[in-house]
Parts: sequence; C-alpha cells; structure tokens
Amino acid sequence: AAATAAAPEELGTAAAARIFHLYLPLYFWCLGRARQAPTGRAVGIGISAPQGCGKTTLVDTLVGRFAADGLVCAAASFDDFYLTHEAQRELAAAHPTNRLLELRGNAGSHDVALGTATLRALLDREAEVAVPRYDKAAHGGRGDRAPEEAWHVQRDPVDVLLFEGWMAGFAPAGDAARLAGLDPDLALVDSFLRGYAEWHDKMDAWAVIGIDDLSHVCAWRTQAEQAMAAAGRPGMDDAAVADFVSRYLPAYRAYLPALYTAAQAGGVGGKPTLLARVDGSRRVVPTAELGAPSG
Repeated sequence: AAATAAAPEELGTAAAARIFHLYLPLYFWCLGRARQAPTGRAVGIGISAPQGCGKTTLVDTLVGRFAADGLVCAAASFDDFYLTHEAQRELAAAHPTNRLLELRGNAGSHDVALGTATLRALLDREAEVAVPRYDKAAHGGRGDRAPEEAWHVQRDPVDVLLFEGWMAGFAPAGDAARLAGLDPDLALVDSFLRGYAEWHDKMDAWAVIGIDDLSHVCAWRTQAEQAMAAAGRPGMDDAAVADFVSRYLPAYRAYLPALYTAAQAGGVGGKPTLLARVDGSRRVVPTAELGAPSG
C-alpha cells in the first residue's frame, strides 16, 4: 500500500508502470466485484499468473489497498496447499516413471481437501481461520509444509479472498492424443487436475496475467532463487532451476491456450475475467489477442 501512496516522481519507471498500469486498474476491477458480492459471503477472486511474474507483490498491494478502503482482504496461494515433503515423496514413489510428479508443482502435488476446507472457511467469513504456509527453501529447495505454529491465522472475517497460483484456472484437457504429443507424463496430471474444480468453482471472478513467451518463467525463477541465496536462504542453483521449471512447461503448453481463450471470450469458468499481458520485464503490454505462448 505504501508504494501506491508514493508520488509518481518518487518511483522508478518500472515500478510506476506496474502500479499505474496493472496494480491500480486490477484493484478497482476487484473492488467492483467486491461491491457486488452477496451479503454474508466473501467474494473469491482467482488470480492466474506464471511463476515469477510478481504475484506476491501484486497480491500484497491489493490487500493493502482493500484495507485502506475499509475492507478485509485475505490472500491464499495454491502453494500453501502443496503436499508435505513426505507425502510428495510418496506420490513420486507411487509414479516412479512420471517426472512431472517427482517434485512439487503440477496437479496432484497439492492437498486438495485441505485447500477446499480452508477456502470454504474464508469465503463463509469464519473467524480465526488457519491458512497453511509452505517453506520452499526446506530440504535444499525441495520444500515442505511449514509447522502449524507458523501458519497464518486470519483473525477477522474477510470481505475479499484473493487466491493465486501459476496453474489457477487450468481446466482438464481430456485430449489424450494431444497431451501425449506434448509430454507422455501429462495424462496423469490431467486426471489429477479434475479434482481442482473444487477450488475453481469457489471463485466468483478471475484475473489472468498472461505471457507470450515461456522463457520468461525460467528467467524469473532464476532471479528469485538468486535473491533467496543472496538473503542467506538455501535454494537451487541455475541448473537445478532449469530442471525444476522444465517439469512445469508441459502443463503451461497444455493449458495456457485454453485459459487465454476463455479469458478473452466468455470468461474463465464463464465468470467475469480481467486479462492483462506482461513482457519479460514484467511490464504491461497491449493485450492484442493472446494465444499459445512460444517456448
């Protein structure tokens, strides 16, 4: 919130562009959805954006702006509901030839029941809701769910819930031949993806941050890991990042085209949807028709 209160001349060019071309327009769009929410229930807004594009900063800014306008906004992430490290190892062991399930990230690597229960409690405006947290630095960057005492507790009933994730809004393709052509391991991921309808159906509107080149994802993830290392936290080296991101790329290729088509047509899940497009520097660029990203 402090950043959006700064005068334009006090901001760097890139920060000012993000604030005035993305953060504030998205905020006012979300505020409009909140004002249309039925009494007694929070409005759920799904935010779908690639890894590393700045989702955390965006969400933190939105939460602050809602607070400034007297509304309680909570944020949750798909990442919050990753399986524990041990459960992820068990998943990988159960499918030893599927490299997409060896590490966290793809559909199947989340505790869907935990996520459903948490989202329901927040949207029903319950108080004292514990929201899980995930420690991505644990186990040499493999990650693990944080202990419960480290979870965030949402004390007050919320008016707005922002639910973000890199695969938020992805819908099962069900096209076995196409999936096999992209990656032979995608079929199982696609079957797991059906269970995420429990999360998607709870959203009342969607914001989609789109890209036209998947190479941005690896570059952004590398930057994030380097920043974590500079802060003294363990993480992955560049080679490990490239391997890690390679396990996400098949899902991006499989599901982003349909997500972008829905966002530009009747809306994701037939719900109100705002689409913004960013480039490799995370700058908003004109949203001419956005199709399958290259890379």
